[in-house]
Amino acid sequence: MTIHERWKSWHGQWKQIVESFQARGADAVMIIRPTATLEQVATAEKRLGIPLPGELKELLTIGGSEGFIVWSIMDNRLVPFGAAGDLGWSLEVLDFPDFQEETIYEEKRFLTFHIAGNGDMLMLDLESHPEHPAVVHWYHETNEIQLLASSLTDFLDRVTTLYGIGAESWQYEPFLDHFGINVNSAHAKRWKNWINDFLHLTLEEARNDLQLLIRYTEVRGKDDPELQAAFASYDPNHVFKSWMKRIEQEKEKDIRNSLMEYAGAISGQYAADWVRSLWILPEEERINSAVLANLTASCLPEEEGLNRVWTRLEQAEAQKRLNGYTANCWLKPFRSRRVIEWMSERKRVSYPYDGWDQLFAISNPLAEDVIRWLNGNGVQRQVVITALAQFANPADIFANREQVQQARLLLNDELERAVTKKEKNMVGGALQALTDLQWDESNAR
Repeated sequence: MTIHERWKSWHGQWKQIVESFQARGADAVMIIRPTATLEQVATAEKRLGIPLPGELKELLTIGGSEGFIVWSIMDNRLVPFGAAGDLGWSLEVLDFPDFQEETIYEEKRFLTFHIAGNGDMLMLDLESHPEHPAVVHWYHETNEIQLLASSLTDFLDRVTTLYGIGAESWQYEPFLDHFGINVNSAHAKRWKNWINDFLHLTLEEARNDLQLLIRYTEVRGKDDPELQAAFASYDPNHVFKSWMKRIEQEKEKDIRNSLMEYAGAISGQYAADWVRSLWILPEEERINSAVLANLTASCLPEEEGLNRVWTRLEQAEAQKRLNGYTANCWLKPFRSRRVIEWMSERKRVSYPYDGWDQLFAISNPLAEDVIRWLNGNGVQRQVVITALAQFANPADIFANREQVQQARLLLNDELERAVTKKEKNMVGGALQALTDLQWDESNAR
């Protein structure tokens, strides 16, 4: 295959990869700059003091003077290895790296052609071959260099096969062996299968096969509004057992945790006994607190779930003062006003109030809660003032204009008491949230 044919193949594959990611709602972009002229190449060679390797010169003059393909998948997807895409090169980037410390690497041995977002570099090892140098990766935190491919052409072939994976150390690591990127390793096969399903598996295909439906949920997330209806066509106990089987197969801890949350969200009350069993695990086997909290809110009756969480928190509270981040982690999945009642007990909320404000905002407060806390002690007032700016729609809280006016009067009193600029800005933000309130009497409760 000639370099022109190879470039045409790469360009077509990259374009298809980016368009496929975009069609699935992922962030993806490809930019290829016009090809470099011979004069531009000569200028770079003069600046560097060396002739550019043949493969690199062909890429610049036939492919483009600069190119990059970048993509990332939404945070709520169970992406194996946390992978993301970053493939690129640039005539302007070409340089001999300054490793900024004593190093065993010979001067002008490595030529950088791409710099990752975290500072890692893709480089050509000029000592490996004059025309087809190997591609290596430099990890900025450890000063280590890792072989990726035997040549630039080989590198682009391998990375393209993995959908443009890279270019930070952690992104390559799962796919490396002593010979560089291994596109046939177990991890690479898992990755390619996952991406293929993410890009191409549809709900229409998956709904008639329970295992495929679980796979669809895994690669596309649990937020598809049609998912519950699709799972409802199967026996719920069979659905739950199938989720348990999938969880048992998973070795990667983070994905296993997310699969557990998916199982709880889909199975609901049919997973209740399983969730209860998680609460009595020995300490060394306990699962992540946030996962257990989400499962408890999804699968247990609200009263039972809240009582379990409150007991856990109050046991911790007996040892030391409870902080807002811990309370928020355990209680936010419930989105229950009963949480605000619990927060009000025993002067539980204290400084620093970070976390408590988020918990108040997400726990479906009513106007009477807002007004009561604005009349409360100092930390309660700070919590609700900060929370007011976080409400997506204050009209969901206030039933009538009189309640809004009462809250505004209390906020104005607080503004008069404010001393620092930060305090004044915080109260001003809460007042603005109520000023911006779009009132519709027809929607008033």
